[in-house]
Amino acid sequence: MGCPEWHVPSIDDAEKLYMASCSANLMSCTDSYANIILYRNKYKTLVCYCGGNVLRKYGALEATERDIATTRTLYGFPIGTGDMKAAIEFLTKDAEKNGMPLAFPLLTDKQKLFLERKMPNRFTFTERRDDSDYIYLTKSLAELPGGKYHKKKNHISQFMRKHSDATFVPLSKENADDVRKIEREWFDANGGNGDYDIEEELEIIKESLLLLDELNLKGGILYADGKPVAMTIGSAISDKTFDVHFEKAVPVYDRDGAYAVINQQFAKTVGAYEYLNREEDLGIEGLRKAKLSYHPEMLLAKWSAEQL
Repeated sequence: MGCPEWHVPSIDDAEKLYMASCSANLMSCTDSYANIILYRNKYKTLVCYCGGNVLRKYGALEATERDIATTRTLYGFPIGTGDMKAAIEFLTKDAEKNGMPLAFPLLTDKQKLFLERKMPNRFTFTERRDDSDYIYLTKSLAELPGGKYHKKKNHISQFMRKHSDATFVPLSKENADDVRKIEREWFDANGGNGDYDIEEELEIIKESLLLLDELNLKGGILYADGKPVAMTIGSAISDKTFDVHFEKAVPVYDRDGAYAVINQQFAKTVGAYEYLNREEDLGIEGLRKAKLSYHPEMLLAKWSAEQL
């Protein structure tokens, strides 16, 4: 199976990555074209196009002691509708060149099932609950129907009573500086200096704003008391699922319910997508509680797999 050379993903890959995800009707944030491109440096990502699939590997470039994939090369499950078994055999040989068994860090149930059925007794699997994606019905987040969302509606009402001038504005190049202000306030309030992950995220958000149009990112800003107080940025995973990459609020407005407001207001703007993926909780107790409180339609389970 001859494949082109691996290369670092860039904006030139965005459309191909997106179309591959659409063709397979994927929902995982791991398969988001924007995430693949924006996190290319953090995860040392390489991609290639092979037999109708997109192939990915991580940690394949020169690593530093703080990178998450310092000791081995990991692979993404092929994206697309090509011959999956042939693609996985190609990845197996690529892994062998690096002197290690093939390993996938983040598989969905469907991808895990493929390996179990098509390549039985070849992989060991470990569930990764902290990396499970929270998938919601977009309509539910926009409308907050029924009694189960009563607390969320109260938080929104509380915010609007306290900040009667509050408005939500779609994100654009013209107001991108306001997102930078929100991110900087959040960064400072959360001890960002010296925290590798938070520092890395700051740089990724900066790049996402520079590539807003090129990556077809969408988002919004919540204003209150005449200033920007919360922001959100996301992109489509497929024509059915939209991924929320970043959502931040200035701490004092967070306590008033800013997250509930921007969550609902943004959901209203992406009604063309049936589902909203609000990504994982990373095992953070407060984040898990908050994401569960919005009653996800499903938890998209994640697994790691390693060849025996």
